[in-house]
Amino acid sequence: MQTPRLHLFSFVLLAAFALPGCDSTPQGAPGTAEARSDLRQATFRLRSDASAPLNADAGWAAPAGEGATLFVERPFRVRFEVERDGSLTEPIRLRLQVRRNGGAWTNIAAEDFPYPETATPRVSIVSPAGYPTGATTTDLLVGATSAFAPGGVGVVLDTLTAPWPAGPDAGPDAPLHSEWEWPLVIRRFADGAVTNEDGDAFEFRLTDAEGRALAADRHPRVTVTVPDGLLAGTFVETPERLGPWQTTNGDLYFVMEPAESDNVLMVVRSADGGRTWAEVDGPGRPATGDLEGFATAFRNGRIHMLHQTSDAVFHHAFGTSDDPEARDRWVARDELVAEPPEPPTQVAALQARSDGSLVGVYGGPERIHMKVRDVEGVWGAETVVDAGLPFRLSGPQTVLGRNDVVHLAYTAKPLSEATAPESGTIWYRRIERDGSLGPRVRIAEGVGVGEEDVGAVVPLVHLAESNTVVVLYRLAEGELWERRIVDGGQATPSVTPPAMISERSVVQSAIDSDQVGADAISDGERVHLLFIDADYGGIYHTESDAPGSWSPARLVHGGIRAHWVRGARVRRPDGSAAYGFVYDAGSYGGSGFNRYGEVTLGGG
Repeated sequence: MQTPRLHLFSFVLLAAFALPGCDSTPQGAPGTAEARSDLRQATFRLRSDASAPLNADAGWAAPAGEGATLFVERPFRVRFEVERDGSLTEPIRLRLQVRRNGGAWTNIAAEDFPYPETATPRVSIVSPAGYPTGATTTDLLVGATSAFAPGGVGVVLDTLTAPWPAGPDAGPDAPLHSEWEWPLVIRRFADGAVTNEDGDAFEFRLTDAEGRALAADRHPRVTVTVPDGLLAGTFVETPERLGPWQTTNGDLYFVMEPAESDNVLMVVRSADGGRTWAEVDGPGRPATGDLEGFATAFRNGRIHMLHQTSDAVFHHAFGTSDDPEARDRWVARDELVAEPPEPPTQVAALQARSDGSLVGVYGGPERIHMKVRDVEGVWGAETVVDAGLPFRLSGPQTVLGRNDVVHLAYTAKPLSEATAPESGTIWYRRIERDGSLGPRVRIAEGVGVGEEDVGAVVPLVHLAESNTVVVLYRLAEGELWERRIVDGGQATPSVTPPAMISERSVVQSAIDSDQVGADAISDGERVHLLFIDADYGGIYHTESDAPGSWSPARLVHGGIRAHWVRGARVRRPDGSAAYGFVYDAGSYGGSGFNRYGEVTLGGG
């Protein structure tokens, strides 16, 4: 993921004159218990509106000197009023520290939100909103009794040196005060998949460069709460199906990463219909990171995963609350499937058949490859799909059909302009129960040929009653189209004519995801589709009960810049059916914006 990043420093300098060198105190190092006698925190105030102007008397979370309850993953600001008792005998270098739940005080790092530069700590200084670099404070808080000294600032992520001059009518030894404001964020998940829980308390204090704390009667205290529906974390890249998978007791499971800077694999669970989520069996996670091409399949209470990295393809498996042998724990980790040469784009597709065998599809330098894992857990020989064609294949999507037939759709683009037309194409094939491939059927042409266009096929949908496979796809112009393979059990498939689904342009390869921003499921013989509008980033829903017939798209979530969406049919606690989905609400490749939503379905 490539996103512009700021040059960050882990401290802020506030000096009587420009200081040479930099603070040598390590990031995260605890401060000493010794207090600095000539400086004191007169008061503070927490600001929940991180976009408020620096000196506005607005956007406060609580009265001055009082703590507040604030959401994780939402920037806020803390403003300090600092008073000196007399003259300064040495330059002042103030920094901010934090302690969680009464633990040790540690220095706060500067790492931006939602996209950090090098790390994702539990709490960090972030880019300011509401004021520019160099903005100075006015006398806004009421706590100190001395004269106000202009020179305090709204802190930013870059190195800062600023004078704290005496007031024009005060002598060099007169008490003075000024104000500083820090923009901060407290995350749900941090590096190492460590978690900030609902109700955790964070206290903040100022120290000098040597870690000596400023005297204070009371420290700013933030108690965090987790918004309903927030998963946080970040999506894996180039995903096929990810869930949320639901067990018989209603538990929901989803696969993701905790942070952009620490892309370990984690499974999160909700036991209350998607309202709250937490990781399950963190200590048992697979060792392999680099979560690029990724797919899951759910059967008999177990989530199977196919994971392609730059160097290899792995199988992992997680037992849900429906798994009698491994409830809520990892049961397979880092099982090697294949070691193909590195593909241009890592991709994966996976299906679990009724007998317990798995069918996996993954990328190679020019082709997609397939392997079958038998009921004994042994991966068989590799099959190269369309080995003789002058195309580069990628973007596989699969769905399980009747009689354990796996249906496969994939994109193809020319190896060179001299060997094929400039337009990319989409193809369909069946993977029979014996692992053989059915006839090759061209579904579409006019697909984009850029690297970002390889994932132009939406996750496939199978309509069980009619044994129909629905192929939804994006063409180069941006619109979504459909074709259906009618009665997918025929030796020679019958395909419906192409039909446009919506005139809206759909996002493609947002934040290097190499996939179309859309998802689809079946509800009986009805198809439900979610897609992300390319112009505005909102998520839309449309549905179809017949080939070529789609309802007008309606906005489900607006005012966001969505990038990923994946979902499944779920049951609500009251027994009604819904299209439950997880979406990234605008992390721009960072983390913290994964949320859960639902669309009501007509069926029960």
